[in-house]
Amino acid sequence: MLLLDTNFLIDLHDEIRRADEPDGPAKRYLGAHRTMPMVITPVSAAEYAAGIRNAREARRFLRRFRMIALGRDIALEASRIDREQSARGKRIGENDTWQAAVALRFDLTIVTDDTDFEKVPDLKCHHYRSQSI
Repeated sequence: MLLLDTNFLIDLHDEIRRADEPDGPAKRYLGAHRTMPMVITPVSAAEYAAGIRNAREARRFLRRFRMIALGRDIALEASRIDREQSARGKRIGENDTWQAAVALRFDLTIVTDDTDFEKVPDLKCHHYRSQSI
């Protein structure tokens, strides 16, 4: 199962709006992995929606994805990641820590273009912009 990070959502949104142009990296990735279940989190949804001026448009776009809720187990996983990354001097941003916690807890692969996730041991990532499809 794939966890879609914010930069993927933003790129996909922009590519969908430019329907008359050739598919960009997000649409190509989506097409190549269309049989894989894809999910988002409240974190990626909020970051994405913050950049969209039209709340109705954001809501309509986000409806196509199942959202994984953040609960106690995810919070504890996020705190573990933050402690370990801080001790290693490789702390990632707070929102990325939440994304990493969800991915590790549910054994998901994060679809992103953010290299900070590579700092987290055992975290699986697909860099959709650099993958050959």
